[in-house]
This record gives sequence, C-alpha cells and structure tokens, in this order.
Amino acid sequence: MMKKSVFYILFLVLLYSHPGYSQLDSINHLDEVVLSDVHLFRRSNSNTIQVLNDSVLEHNSPALTSILKFHSPIYFRENGPGMVASASFRGTTASQTAVIWNGININSQFTGQTDFNTILTSGYENIAIRSGGGSVLYGSGAIGGSVHLNDRFRFNNGFQNRAQIRYGSFDTYYGNLESEYSKENLSVQLSISKSGSENDFPYPGSNKLNENGDYSNTGINAAVAYLLNPSNSLKFYTNYYIGERGFSGTLTAPSKSKYEDLNSKNLLEWRSYVGNFTSTLRLAYLDEEYKYFENRNREEYSYGRSKSGIAKYELEYRLHYDKKLFALLEYRKTRGEGTNIEAIQERNTGSAGLLFSHDLYPFRYELSARTEFSDRYDSPLLFSAGASYAVTEDYLVKLNISRNYRIPTLNDLFWYAGGNLDLRPENSLQAEVGQELNFSNLKLTVTGFVINTEDLLRWVPTTNGMWRPENTQETLNYGLETTADWNKNFNGHLLKINSTYSFTKAVDQKTEMQLIYVPLHKATASAGYGFKRFSSYFQFLYNGEVYTSSDNKYSLDPYYIANAGVTYDLLRDHLEIGFEAQNIFNTSYQSMPSRPMPGRAYYSSLIFKF
Repeated sequence: MMKKSVFYILFLVLLYSHPGYSQLDSINHLDEVVLSDVHLFRRSNSNTIQVLNDSVLEHNSPALTSILKFHSPIYFRENGPGMVASASFRGTTASQTAVIWNGININSQFTGQTDFNTILTSGYENIAIRSGGGSVLYGSGAIGGSVHLNDRFRFNNGFQNRAQIRYGSFDTYYGNLESEYSKENLSVQLSISKSGSENDFPYPGSNKLNENGDYSNTGINAAVAYLLNPSNSLKFYTNYYIGERGFSGTLTAPSKSKYEDLNSKNLLEWRSYVGNFTSTLRLAYLDEEYKYFENRNREEYSYGRSKSGIAKYELEYRLHYDKKLFALLEYRKTRGEGTNIEAIQERNTGSAGLLFSHDLYPFRYELSARTEFSDRYDSPLLFSAGASYAVTEDYLVKLNISRNYRIPTLNDLFWYAGGNLDLRPENSLQAEVGQELNFSNLKLTVTGFVINTEDLLRWVPTTNGMWRPENTQETLNYGLETTADWNKNFNGHLLKINSTYSFTKAVDQKTEMQLIYVPLHKATASAGYGFKRFSSYFQFLYNGEVYTSSDNKYSLDPYYIANAGVTYDLLRDHLEIGFEAQNIFNTSYQSMPSRPMPGRAYYSSLIFKF
C-alpha cells in the first residue's frame, strides 16, 4: 500500500501544478568569471534551485536559520534563538543536508552536520537551496539537499560601503560593515559582523525567563579576485567565525553550560580557459574547534578540533556546442582530536567523477557518476541521471534519479564511550519529478520525490544503557514540494508575493511509523510592497505536528508565526530606517520539547550606504 502511495504521488506531479517560488531572475545572467560555484547551476538542470538574493538577506535576522525557515521548505529543529539549530530537508536528518561554501562541503567532521545558527549571512551575494541528492557533485551528506553560500565578484564599480545597525528586544544587537573595491581586473570584498543577545525572554504564559541563553557571534568574510588575463583568474576566500553561547535549560531542567566555537575557512581558486577546455583548481583549508563547559563558572572543559586540507580539480571539455564532458577529482585529508575522541585520528578520502550533458532543445539530459576511495571503508558507486523537456516556452518538465551517501563521522567512529569502527556509509536511492510554469509575472513549480535509504546511521541505546552508533534503520521518504513567485509593478507600486508548501511522509519501514521531527506539512508565505522610498513586508510560517518519540505517542503541536516590517529611505539610497515585529500574534510554540520559543519581539535598524 505504501509503495502504491509513492508512485501515486509521483504520477500526480505530472498532472498537477501549484504555486512555486524562486528568486533567481535568470541563470544566464550568472557570469562564470565572477560566480563562485558555477556548476551549482550548470550541472543541476534537472533539480530545483531557489536563490535568496541580497535583498532578502538584508531584511531578515542575520542567522541563516531564520531566513531559511521563512523562505524555504526546510524544517528546523531549534533549542532556541541563537542555540543549536539543525535542518530537516525532505524528511532527512541534519547530517543528510550538505552546506556548501563556494563549492566546498563544510559540514562538521565531528557531527556530520552544520549548526545553522553559527552561519551569519552578511557578506554573501546570495544563498542557494538545491533540492534532492547531490553526492556526485558535493560528496558525503548531500542526500536531502544542499544549502550554498555564494560569493560573487563585480568589477569596475569603484569603492562602495554599507553599514547596518540593528537593536531590539532582549538586548539583541547586530552590527555589520561591508566594503567593496573593484577596478578593471581586481575585486576586493570585506564584511565584518557582530551579533549577540541576552536572550532572556519570558516564556509565553509563564512567569519564567529563558535563563543561560545569552550568545555572542563575530564573523569576518573577505574575498579577492584578480583577472590575470582574459583566460585566467585567481580568487581567494576566507571566513572566520568565533561564537560563545550559554546553553539554556528546559522548563524542568536548568543549565549552566557554555559552548565556544572557533572556525576558519580558506580557499584559493585558479580558473583557466584554453580553447574548449575550462580548468578549475581549488585548494582549501578548514579548521574547526569547539570547547564545552559543563559549568560556565569553572575552568574545566572538553574540546575537539579538526583540520582538513582539500584539493579539488574540475575540467570541462566542450565536445560540441551542445555537448559537454566534465571530470572531477577531489582529495581530502582530515586530522581530528579531542577530549572525547580516542587518540588523534586521521582520515584520507579521494574521489573521481565524470559528468556528461547534452542539450537537444527542447530536450536536455545529463549523466554523471562518482567513485570514492578511502583508507578506512568502502563507499558505493554514486550516480545521477536527469532530463528536462520544454513542452512550451513557459512549461518545463524535469526528471532526476540518483544514488547518494553519507560517511560515518569522527564521533560515529571514535567517540570514547561508544564509537563503532564497523559502521558502513549510508546510501540512498531517490527519484524526483518536477514542473516549472511561467505566466507573465507568475512562476510556478511543483516537485514530487521519493528517497529510499539503507544502513541509516543513528545512535541507539545498548543493553547496558549506553548509546552507540549503528547501521540499523531503513527509511522511505516521499512527498511534494511546491513554490510560487509573483510580482507586479503598476505605476511605481511594486508588489511581490512568494510562497512554499511541502508535504513530507518519512517512514521507518520496519515499524511504518513517521520519523521524529518531520512535519507532514510546512508552509511559508511572504509579501512585499514598495512605493518610492517606502517599503513593507509580511512573513508567515506554518509548521505541522511533529512526533518526538519513535512510537508516535508523543508530539509537539502545530504552530504558526508571523513577522512584519517597514522601511523608509531617508536620504535616497544613503540612509534607510527600519522597524520589525516578530511573532506578531504572540504565538506560544516549541520546536523541541520543554523549550518554549519567544513571544512577540520588536527590532529597529539603520542602514547606511556610502
């Protein structure tokens, strides 16, 4: 019966259209000389990609979590504002969502995931969301989808600066300075950000406050591009993040713990064009460090640190005007150590991939495969096959089938109290069918998907009460994602309306129960209005019920929250003032048990451009 339901959903996708959303004006406008991750767009023709541009990033909270909550189908599980936030993409786990920084996978080597509250969005040109499996392009963890942090260089723009100050409820502050200098063959970008909060909000309907929830984050982004000649370019990116936060307790259990992050990322890229060949070499160094204090008033702490060196080479050959062949080689060396890791551990992994694309407009298809080499375990042969067909100029149908995987992390293998050296990589088979329709000012998309995962990695309790990672579970995820984007300019009045909706069924095939922390329904909507110097916006989020126990006996109630804001340009593109109210209906809700989220809150902001 379950399999019939899956194929029925995929069949419906071919017959059904529903409002969709994408903020990408035109992929053709993304010049490969200045874009950081070219093959995100060029090798993903059969996948759905959303792009949240700088205007969306500018009018949202600086943490990546809040932006994606209100503008994508991704579900987030949060311990509270500024606390740990993990993503669920198409019902997969946080470790099955890859975060890609300028073409490099930056998921933690300890946990296999990214804490989205430690990613400050200031300084990035855009945030892209790629739905579906991407292991052939981006390696381990790209199962449910991937989130891309992209820099983009401009030339001949001179010297430009932008500063933003934001302050609001619970002593929450944010400051950011962005500078950019460019001439004919040189582009330099710098962004410095600082955010923090006492985060002592009252629990709605209670006389208790959120205690020990303070946080402080500092982020520095810098990037340089130099055009050596018309055929060669050099780019350098660096990112530095330092964060300190208390881990707030629950309604029943107080906490005095504290967590410190210190992460840096560095990337050098050389791109060359020779005849029909395009060559790209990336060299990256990632440093991830944390300290955990059980009692923040004491000096004792546990720690972990990993260092990764990455060499990634891509070579594209244009066989003909409509045929391209693309080869990929990657090598990663990781060294990890820490209080909870048995001795110093090293990992060496390599991969080789081959991709082919053929454009027979209105039909286009792409085939790809990737194999992994490791000094510790065997990985499956990965593949992806996709096609798109333009039924008309305004109607496009897409199909993609892929095999993806996730390798065990350092914690999975070497955790002192339960690491398991016999773990196998997760692997999944998945398929999706999508549609895109364009009607004048309206763009609609709908996608149906199915993901069958084997050897799912998860930590389970043993007979002696300790937790240990095992390959235990087989899951089946299927559902629909729909998006819509409509805009209209009439007599200087600009109106934009965007929405997303996702239905996700994620089932343990042994028990046929819904997986925990996967809502059946999630919906978002946003509307923006602008006229001359005035603009306003409204955001809405609905999260359905989520189960918190594997037997589906315990759950968190569904909830909806809404934000609204206004801005006014005081000095014609030089000074903008803004005001925002979050959770305007003062909704009482939780995304984790016994961890209430804030009620209504207010924020004001100033943006200077000079």
